[in-house]
Amino acid sequence: MVAITPKTELSAVNLILRNAGETPVNSLTGEVPLEASQARETLIEVSEDVQSRGWYFNTEVYKLSPDNNGNILLPQNALSVRSEGASRNIPVTVRGRKLYNMTPLATGDVFTGPMVLSIVFGLDFEELPAVARRYIALRAARVFQVRETSDELNAQEDSQDEQRALAELHAEQLVAQPVSLRQSWAVQDVVSRIPSGTVL
Repeated sequence: MVAITPKTELSAVNLILRNAGETPVNSLTGEVPLEASQARETLIEVSEDVQSRGWYFNTEVYKLSPDNNGNILLPQNALSVRSEGASRNIPVTVRGRKLYNMTPLATGDVFTGPMVLSIVFGLDFEELPAVARRYIALRAARVFQVRETSDELNAQEDSQDEQRALAELHAEQLVAQPVSLRQSWAVQDVVSRIPSGTVL
């Protein structure tokens, strides 16, 4: 019995190539055909676009402190940030690798204390859960096909598979990170002020 495993970057690229009527490749290292290189670039592009929305698997909360210059340096693969918890009233964004304060009339990259941040990370394709890999591969296959062959009819058929994969991804998101008032920062702030022992 053959084990079913998540898509690798190579298998995703080959799916893209086959979908466009191109020859699959055996490796993505060394010298690769132009079509395979373009397919891989499309996969990376689509992966970044999908991940930038922020999902349960690439979003984490950190408390980061400024360095001696007052700058808060962010990880290289930080795609976006949002202030949370005690810091939620301070609007922020990413500037280069630094956290940037977007408060009107008080903008800048110098902070006087730590910030609680929700950070969306860009992950390598093979670090993603299987359902996300499948959706990204199918979407990249459709994008590549339209760009390379302008075949709108087949692209519409591919879109149906893509939409099913997206629905599966959203379903997994809800299971892993259900929408819960008890989990929201606003409610946690209120709950923290309620005397202990009170049943909610």
